[in-house]
Amino acid sequence: MNSDFYAKIMRPFQTHPGYISILNVLNRILTLAGFLFYPALLVWMAVMLDKRFFAFLFLPAFFFLAMSRIRKLINSPRPYEVYDIQPLIARDGHGQSFPSRHVFSIFLIGTLWCGTLMPAGIFLLSCGILLAMIRVIAGVHFPKDVLCGAALGIFCGALSLFISAL
Repeated sequence: MNSDFYAKIMRPFQTHPGYISILNVLNRILTLAGFLFYPALLVWMAVMLDKRFFAFLFLPAFFFLAMSRIRKLINSPRPYEVYDIQPLIARDGHGQSFPSRHVFSIFLIGTLWCGTLMPAGIFLLSCGILLAMIRVIAGVHFPKDVLCGAALGIFCGALSLFISAL
């Protein structure tokens, strides 16, 4: 990736300021969807008396905290720091770009839903793909950040499903 890549993918949004608003709204909605689907999953499991409830409660939290710690140790810069570009999504912090925590979370939760109610999982994974694209287009993540976040989210979700079945 280089500054030309970001200039090219950001140009349509910079020339049409209304698109930036849409990008920000979609970013918020998709992020919120991921975080609302997790408690909804736990409620669903409690109502269904699913024996995996506690595994689904504690394992994702453990993976999220572990990934956050690793991300802090890696402390990879963000595209707007490397290329001196203006991100399209307001972002105050520096570093901690790799892997994307937003994308990790939505893919982990989507994978858990796939093991519980497939249509909800597919919907959430689709939202995750769109969120990953938005995060790159907005200049707050590199493609490697979101790809790794998605892969780790799927892996940790699958591992949670496996452990909860034991």
